[in-house]
Parts: sequence; structure tokens; C-alpha cells
Amino acid sequence: MWPIFILLLAVPWQLHAQPAVNLAALPNAPGVVQNSASQSTPTGVITGTLENPEGQPLPNAPLRIFGSGLTEAIAGKTDAQGNFRITGLNAGTYHVQASAQGYLTATSPLVVLGQGEVYRLSITEIPLPKASTTVHVYGSTVHLATQQVHQEEKQRVLGIVPNFFTSYVPNPAPLTPKLKMRLTFRTMGDPFILGVAAAVAGLEQQEDIYPGYGTGWSGYGKRFGASYADSNISRLFGEGVYPIIFHQDPRYFYKGTGSFGSRLWYAMRSAVISKGDNGRWQPGYAAVLGDFTAAGISNVYHAPQDRSFGITMRDSGILIGGDALENILDEFLSKSLTRNLPPDAKH
Repeated sequence: MWPIFILLLAVPWQLHAQPAVNLAALPNAPGVVQNSASQSTPTGVITGTLENPEGQPLPNAPLRIFGSGLTEAIAGKTDAQGNFRITGLNAGTYHVQASAQGYLTATSPLVVLGQGEVYRLSITEIPLPKASTTVHVYGSTVHLATQQVHQEEKQRVLGIVPNFFTSYVPNPAPLTPKLKMRLTFRTMGDPFILGVAAAVAGLEQQEDIYPGYGTGWSGYGKRFGASYADSNISRLFGEGVYPIIFHQDPRYFYKGTGSFGSRLWYAMRSAVISKGDNGRWQPGYAAVLGDFTAAGISNVYHAPQDRSFGITMRDSGILIGGDALENILDEFLSKSLTRNLPPDAKH
């Protein structure tokens, strides 16, 4: 029984002999961590500042203090000015470790602390290295252009009017011959184009334009066919055939920036200036010749008295003017009314 009794008396004494650690900072003293023990009152102090390489303090940064004078590591934080003060330390050797967010963990040099000494530290943390990643995207321009055309085919003003030949993305990929014809036929067959031709024929009937077609339903039918043919022949050659021949892009490229006057001039001149498949601006051979071709071919189905060089030039001018007006609407109005714009559209 005596050995057991002696052992029971010894256990509390051994536990009492171990230093007790207080993890809390002293009241009203940010950045101060106090350590207390049952030995003679420890009075060692480690104080200092935590900074970045530019000398700026790092506030509220977690600290970890460990060494021979402690039975276990204690934790603390720097104050709002990046300062810290660790009090109540026994004589011994210590390290202070800091780990501010966004910085590499920094550990101080060995601190040899005597009883009652105050040791001043200055710890500098180095920012975490920024990851440098180079992403190489390999893909053909044909694939990119196909995706862009697929998006353009969804563009409709007010969800009704086709807006397929307007590009709102910066630096779009050039169209292949196949994609140029795809957009052309997609527009030619759109129901809205039929509706426009019907409306134009009605106005021509009312104003008795092309009197050789006559009056009544017969005259209206001829005007409707001619109007539909005029617009689609212009599209076929000006947006399909000639752009392939001259290697030009038939789309209107939305500008969206600059003064009103500069944007207006850009829209108007785009009726006679085109961007080549090489990305350079060129005289708009394709667009202008498309309008003249449509006006010239119309002599085949116009009444004899409505065929003349003057009428052909007039109709060509009307078509070119119509292109300029359409560009102005695209520049200033259509974008705000167009649905299904591409995610990377210019703002």
C-alpha cells in the first residue's frame, strides 16, 4: 500500500511542476501574448514588428512562438500596426514564426533570452510567388469563324429582323467562302426578307414606280417579284460571290466607340469600304459591284420602258444608300435591340 500511496502523492506534484501556458493576449493590449509558469515569475520579453519587403506593417498576422523555455508552442497575433510583444518568458532559446495571408511563412533567427531580458526582433515576410501559367490555345481560324457565324445567325433585332451580317466581337476570324455563302443564303431565305419585298412592292404600286408593270394584282405581283429579286441578287453577289472573288468580308464591323461624328462617318463609308480577309481595309469592290450587278440584272425582268442607263444608275445609288443607312442603324440602334448577342460583344 505504501508504494501506491507515495506514487499518488507524487503525480500531482509532477503536474504542478510543468509550466502553464496562457494563450490569450493581455486585456487591452493587442499583439501581446503572456506566458506564465509556477516557477519564479518569468519576466523575459520578445517584442518586434512584422513587415513586408517594402517596410509596410502586416497587421493581425498569426504568430507561433516555440522554444526551450516553453513546454508547448503558444500562438498570438500582431496588432493593427504589425507589432507584437510576447511577455512572461523563461530564460531559454526561442523562435517566432509568422504566417500572414499571401506571404511565405517566416521564422525568426534563434533568440537566446536571459531571465528578465527584452529582445527586439524585426521579421520580414516575402509575398507568395505569383503563379505564371501560359495557356496555348490551338485551334483553326476556320473553327473559330464557324462558331462566330453560328452565333451571328441567332442575332435578330427585336427578335424578328435578321442581323446576321453584323459582327459585334473584336477581331473576328475571317470567313471562308463556304461561310460567306452560308450567311448569304440564310438571309435570302428569311421570312422577314419576303415581308420587306412585299412592303416595297406595295409602296411602288402606290407611287406608280415602274409603270410598265401595270396596275392591279398583276402589277403588284410583278413588283413584288422584282423587289425580291433586286434585294436577293444584291445579296448573292455583294455578300457571297464577289466577297469570295475579291477576298473581302461582307459583314459590318460594329465600332461602338468614339464621337458621334466619327461613328457616323465610319458607318457611312463602310458601304463602300470593306475589310479584306487579311484584316486590312480596302475599297469595297464586292459591295459596290454587288449593287451595280443587281441594278443591271434587273433590266432583264423590268418592262422595256423601265430600262435605261439612268434607271440602272439610280437603282444602284439607291442600293448603296440603303447599305449606308443599314450600317448607321447597326452602329447606333440595332445593338441595343438585338437579342442573342455573343458573350464577348463590344460594349
